[in-house]
Amino acid sequence: MTYLKVLLALPLALAVSLLAASGQTQNQEARLLIVVDKSCLIQPESAPLILGDHLDSFRDDAICHLESVLSSHHIEAKITESERSRFFVQVDEQEYVVQNPTDKPAVFIIRHDVPKDWIVDSDPQPTSMDGATAVYRINTDPEQRVRLHVGIRRSDPINPN
Repeated sequence: MTYLKVLLALPLALAVSLLAASGQTQNQEARLLIVVDKSCLIQPESAPLILGDHLDSFRDDAICHLESVLSSHHIEAKITESERSRFFVQVDEQEYVVQNPTDKPAVFIIRHDVPKDWIVDSDPQPTSMDGATAVYRINTDPEQRVRLHVGIRRSDPINPN
């Protein structure tokens, strides 16, 4: 008899959980999409509210701008058991400053191209890679400003001769 009660209660429990789950998704506000490239150009894939009357990529420094755009190089040495190696290392880094200009939550998708033979060397690491493009996803609250540091590096061996 107990087995029968449990069996009959199972569909009701499933229905209640599905209703609760659907209520959560209905109450969660969809985030506006703001897509920017390595130069902070706002891309046409962005939400219509952000695009306004723009049809192509455009710049709006209040929404995205770059700070601390730096390039440097140095020599690194690695010594293993019996071998010494030296490398010429190039580093490019920049800091994105993004601001959600709306009264709604938004997600910024920052697409940063990584040239051939370079690697991403920053924290946080990209959310994903799309071919040779590092993709960062930043959730923002209304009117929130966020900074993102992105660094890439290339190491070339130096011939000891």
